[in-house]
Amino acid sequence: MQFSLFGAEAAEPTLDDLAGVLLAGGQWVRSGDRARLSIVVADAWRADALVMEFAARGVAADSGDGTAPTPGGIVARTAFSDSLHAIARPWRRGANDSPPDDFTLTAGGLRLWTLAAGRRDEAGYLLATAQPEDAVHRAAGAQLSRFGLAAVSLTRRGGGPGWRISSQRRLRRLAELVGEAPPGAGADWPATG
Repeated sequence: MQFSLFGAEAAEPTLDDLAGVLLAGGQWVRSGDRARLSIVVADAWRADALVMEFAARGVAADSGDGTAPTPGGIVARTAFSDSLHAIARPWRRGANDSPPDDFTLTAGGLRLWTLAAGRRDEAGYLLATAQPEDAVHRAAGAQLSRFGLAAVSLTRRGGGPGWRISSQRRLRRLAELVGEAPPGAGADWPATG
């Protein structure tokens, strides 16, 4: 794999990277002056990798099988933290979470989005979002373009919701940006070739 000066492996992990989890369908839970980020993922390797990534950013986290509140998924979540409150605040728009106007996804955030909801499909690589054509989905597509990863917006009927990257050049670029695969990812991780 060619090393990227702008990829996740070259950048210091920061709390701003957590926005990638929000693009994948994560949610902020707020309690007073503290916040927690949680997401339901399909695979144990995803939950384990996210917990490790949260820890790399100085945030305690855990995961568990979501048998009661989240059938069919595994919850990965941070602990409630004062430091997350400032990160969560700009995402609040009325009753819903939405990206702030100045939202910029980091390479680390792209890695977290890939960990939480990326997978290969028959036509390329899909980065899933929670809803088609909402503000988060649109912001995700804009950020992919900023990275030089123009993608096709997919609805539920088309295999989404999410964004599909399909050209070999863009797939190599994605693999370069998100870095090495975590243990267990297998074919669900972007490949360089």
